[in-house]
Amino acid sequence: MQSRPENNDAKRDRLDEPNAHLIEENVTLPKDIFRSYPNYILYELVHCTPTMSMFLVNVILILLIVFFSFHDNKICATVFGILLFVLSRSTVSVLVGMFGTHVSDRDFILKLSVEVITRKPAGKEWKAVAYNMNQYLFDEGLWYTPYYFYCGRKCRYFFRNIIIKESAGTHSSSSTNEAENTQSAAPATETSNGAAEPRSIEPVPILKRYMLKARQVEEEAQLEYWRKQYPDANLP
Repeated sequence: MQSRPENNDAKRDRLDEPNAHLIEENVTLPKDIFRSYPNYILYELVHCTPTMSMFLVNVILILLIVFFSFHDNKICATVFGILLFVLSRSTVSVLVGMFGTHVSDRDFILKLSVEVITRKPAGKEWKAVAYNMNQYLFDEGLWYTPYYFYCGRKCRYFFRNIIIKESAGTHSSSSTNEAENTQSAAPATETSNGAAEPRSIEPVPILKRYMLKARQVEEEAQLEYWRKQYPDANLP
């Protein structure tokens, strides 16, 4: 009577384990959907409300310029031409800002750190992390489509350039603070009553702790991944 629950638990545990083959079959990212990267970018532009709004305004200005030029109203055509030039530059700035700047929402960074800590991604496991983060960004209204990360490699690139750099800076600054506290440690400060009062140590915020942990887990997962890829190489 007790064997059935044990089998179910074992099956559930196997399903929870990251499996590269299952990930590849069940997780769909933009790279699997769109024919090419330009098609993906075009889709993102079309579904981006600010971009489409500015595009429509540009089209209206072009039509107005053509209309007034056709009716020999050079003053109005010139005015709308200047507006079109200014707005076009603004549109380019918006596009660069949208697709050149990473999402910096605190909860998003926190969730990405937890995903890495939980899944220990290396290789194709990054597809699952990218998929979950795409869904999170869309559900929370942080991105216009559920396709922020084009592929697992893009997600890992984001992680390494944002999470690891910030956690490295956090680690170095915390080490510096510890050194300064150690050097200047009059072991205690005196109160007005002459009693010794111990120095308080500020706790590390949860985001910084998770970022440091995620960095460590990702590095260990990468080492293990390459050891499995080249078992005869005796990699450290």
